[in-house]
Amino acid sequence: MLSESRKKALVLSGGGGRGAYHVGVLRFLEEHEWLPDVVVGTSIGAVNGAAIASGHTSHSLWALWQRLKTSDVQKTHLNPLSGNYLLDTTPLRETLQREGWVNFDRINSEEAKAHLRVTATEVNTGHLHVFGNSSDVYPSKMRQEPINLDHIIASCSIPIVYPATQLHENLYWDGATVANTPLGPAIDAGAEEIVVVIMTPWDDEAETAAETPRNLLTAASTTLEWALLASFQADMKMFHRINDLVRLQVENARLRATNEILMKQLRGEKVNLEDKDGNGIPDILENKYKELPDPVIVAPNEVIPVEQIIRYTREGHERLYAMGYNDARKAWLAAGKMVEGE
Repeated sequence: MLSESRKKALVLSGGGGRGAYHVGVLRFLEEHEWLPDVVVGTSIGAVNGAAIASGHTSHSLWALWQRLKTSDVQKTHLNPLSGNYLLDTTPLRETLQREGWVNFDRINSEEAKAHLRVTATEVNTGHLHVFGNSSDVYPSKMRQEPINLDHIIASCSIPIVYPATQLHENLYWDGATVANTPLGPAIDAGAEEIVVVIMTPWDDEAETAAETPRNLLTAASTTLEWALLASFQADMKMFHRINDLVRLQVENARLRATNEILMKQLRGEKVNLEDKDGNGIPDILENKYKELPDPVIVAPNEVIPVEQIIRYTREGHERLYAMGYNDARKAWLAAGKMVEGE
């Protein structure tokens, strides 16, 4: 059932064949009874996000990933000189439908398991579009409409590697082209607790050196990788600046409240300013601003080879699934949250 709550949001980044990492994170979150009300997905995150909104748990989604092979996702473009891409994603369309990854009837109904947001980049303008199966809590440019397979494939259409996807009247590329881990759609949807899963090391202590690209595919993948990291770092800077503004707004309200109380006392008037929530700001003066806690960021501490963006193997999935689970545990502890067995 589509939850009325929008409190918890899971933001899933792009990363192609590394998407099993998401599932390991999801497994950890489920074990700690943290279930997302909102899922924002980009690229392979859109695939996993749509699967979650369809009703998949980490267990059933992992079963699908264990069977997923490169040939289930892509095939060689027979005449690359005739187009602007190297690999054909027709197999991915067939796999998602045939293997039961997504149930669009459920996603677009009140039976959806999450408020789903999918991103894609319009080719001719470079604008990021957000598509959703429900309305936002706050004013936004999100397009609420029935989500279908074209939305998911569009979000996965890595430039140069895969063909652009026709959606409505426009062509779209991978949403990660301009925003790999968009926090905005999660906040617009009403989220207060956000878990971000990014498959690229992002802090100063991580070992971020990648191998030198050896061919056109790895060169394109590496270029996208660093662009994705830069977009996430920019998102986090903006998030902190907004929170700084909120803190200033709250402090300004406190000063106004204190001044009001002092003026009343000087005039000999009775001071009775109601403060129902007990936060020190009289309700009559309180602004409707809310500071959000920092997102819990789950990320690897070492670079995952870019080749795995376009490679889907059982061995690779198992390694990434375990890595996602362990990295989620570390991030949970770092955020001061309780971890079972600790």
